[in-house]
This record gives sequence, structure tokens and C-alpha cells, in this order.
Amino acid sequence: MDYSPSAKELSHFPFLKKAQNHVKNSFPPVDVLLAGKKGAFLTELAVKRINQALSSKKTIVAHFQNRDDDEIAGYVLSRILVSCINDKQLYDRLTRYEAERAYYFLNSETGSENEKGWNENTVFDDDNNSRILVYLAQEFRINLTGDRMPLADYVEIVSPLHEARFKLVNRRVENGYVGVRKEELLELLRERIRVILRRDLPYHVPKKICEQLGPAAEQIKKEYQEQMLRQFGTIEESAFPPCMQALITALTAGTNLSHAGRFSLTTFLHTIGMDVSGIAQLYARSPDFDPEKTMYQVEHITGRGGSGTEYNAPACAAMRTTGLCVHRDPLCERVAHPLSYYTIKKKDRTAKGQKKPEEKKEEKKEEKTPAPST
Repeated sequence: MDYSPSAKELSHFPFLKKAQNHVKNSFPPVDVLLAGKKGAFLTELAVKRINQALSSKKTIVAHFQNRDDDEIAGYVLSRILVSCINDKQLYDRLTRYEAERAYYFLNSETGSENEKGWNENTVFDDDNNSRILVYLAQEFRINLTGDRMPLADYVEIVSPLHEARFKLVNRRVENGYVGVRKEELLELLRERIRVILRRDLPYHVPKKICEQLGPAAEQIKKEYQEQMLRQFGTIEESAFPPCMQALITALTAGTNLSHAGRFSLTTFLHTIGMDVSGIAQLYARSPDFDPEKTMYQVEHITGRGGSGTEYNAPACAAMRTTGLCVHRDPLCERVAHPLSYYTIKKKDRTAKGQKKPEEKKEEKKEEKTPAPST
């Protein structure tokens, strides 16, 4: 293909190999760069990028205010930063955000009636694909003219997608290939980008560079903790959905939970912000508690173990399939995921002015002992 992306195109897709090569000669080594004013500016760009990835309301702007090289360098620094922090949820959030950005930019190349496109040099081929789309598809091994994809690639790409149309049962599978439609190729490219970017993290960053980025890393961790608190707040067991309440009750009663039960409970607790030790302590309620075995299992499921894979909490449909959906209440009928139940229940409690356990404790401390009667 006789085509080389422009600096503007590379800044919109900074994960391309050519983008990395483009900035190598534009900046000094990372440790030298971070010691100067330019490094401080680029670190700020990286922090903003990560905070956007963490935000529940993401804002993606197609027209950049910064130099193309700075945008690419900010992207590289964002990945170095999360590697220094070493949190798998940050890796997932950042790579998902980068894939979403790429998808948005591919759809906004030529703009719309209300907004001018960001790529005034767009050229389309006979199949109505832009040159940068074809270039991306080639680098990420998505065949824009084909109608099928290797089964292993397809399963890896669509694993986070919950729409029924992407499930294998609704697909034509033949001789190790899965049938795909042309209108789905952009979505599959987006997910392929996410998979590849996630696979490359974390980087092996020298200790000196992580120390230089220490203040920025602390800023990100603080923002991440605040974002988790805004989303789920402090952990309230009384707001757990019936299925999770039942699993905890079974644990306390000494019941040996099935693998599906332990997996569901662990992933749920991990997602709402409970750390590994807190989850393990919950399992300590079981009479046959084995600390070493429990820590191994919890670390494996939460991605802290050797596999590095961080699993998502099962949706209600999956809970029904495994027989874990029990004691359904009216709120269960309105949600499709235990996490949604938990979030709504907590909001309802707050709206009704119900005091949280810690608030009640504070009130109890403040109660004065009645004066003795005379």
C-alpha cells in the first residue's frame, strides 16, 4: 500500500507503530524529557488522558489544540504512567478509552452537517474505506473485504460485548471461522485495538522514571479512588442484591459455595471496590476457611495472580443460568446486572435519608450520659 499517514492522522491514532517511530526522534530520552518544562507539560497531557479514561462521562474532541507530536507523546506517557501505578483496572480503562477514541475518529473523519471533519485530506477507495481505515485494519489484522474471521480471534475480540448478535450461538461458524458482516467491521476493529493495546501493558519501566512520575501517579490514584467512590460509594452490605446476600448467608452458615458462586461473589466485591484482603476476610466467615487457598483463588479471579486476567462480574442472565439468581425482588425486575441493583439501592437509601452505619456510630458516640436524678 503506497500510503503513509500524516502527522495529524498519527496523532489521532497514536498507538500505530509509525506514530511511535515518528516521535522517537522528536524528543530526548524519557528521563531527560521529564526533567524539563516540556516533560511537565506532556505529563499533564498524559494525566488528563487517563482521567478522561476514568471518567464516567467521557469527552472526545476530534480537533486537537496541541501539536501532533505532543499528542502522540502524551499518549505514550499515559501508558508509562499506568504501568508505574501497576493497577490492572487502570490498564483496562485506558485501553478501552483509546479504542473508543479510535472508533470515534474513524466515524468523524469527514464530519457531519453540524461539525467539520478532522481529516480534510480524506481519500476513499472503491469500497468507500478511507486510507487511514485501511491502514489501521492492515496493522490490526482486520480484513475489510472479508465476511469471516478466525474463531480464536473472534472470541477474544467480542468477549466484553454483551449484545446478543455477537454471541457465537447467533453466528455462522464453519471450519474454524466465524461469519461477520461488513457493517460490524468497525466495531470489531475497535475491539481488536483494545485487545492488542491491553496485551502490551504493563511496560517494564525503569525505577528512575517511575520516581520522576511519582507525583503524577499519586494524582491519578487519588482521582481513581474518588471516581470509584462516586460510582459505588462506601461498601454497604445491606445494599447488596438478593443473590449476593444469599451467597454471603451461605458462607456464614458454613455452606461450601460452588465455583460459580465464589467467582460471582468475588468479582462483584472486587468491582465495587473491596480489596483482596477484604474479600478474603469475608470468606473467613466460612468454617472451612483456608487462608492460603482463599488468597490464591481471590488473587486469581481479581487479576492479581499470575494469569493477569481480571474477570468481570456476571450479569443477571448468567446468574440465572448458574442457578444463583434467588429471592428476586421488585428491583431485580428492573435491572440486568447485580452491580446496577447495588448502585440503585444505595442511591435510594441516600435519597430517603437513611443514615449509613458509620453515621449511626458517630451519633452514638455523641450521646451524653443522662445526669443522675436528685
